[in-house]
Amino acid sequence: MSMELTTAALLMAFALLCAGWLARSRGAVTSMPGTGPDIEEWRSAALRHFQEHRELERTVADVLSTPGAVRGPARTELFVALGARRVDLYA
Repeated sequence: MSMELTTAALLMAFALLCAGWLARSRGAVTSMPGTGPDIEEWRSAALRHFQEHRELERTVADVLSTPGAVRGPARTELFVALGARRVDLYA
């Protein structure tokens, strides 16, 4: 009988600990100032990110098309980053 009481007491203590943690974390979320970014801010940031990525890909492709500009392992890594299946190391 004492084993059941000990188990019940430990479960009760654990439940109270969890309830206190949830109550404390819920108050932290509601006390944050501001409402967060607008959807237009997210959209414009995403568009900027993709435009910068596209420009970077074009720049890397231009450099790789220049003969002798990049050689060896760096050339392989750049081609792999652009998604090429085969890489000519000696171009």
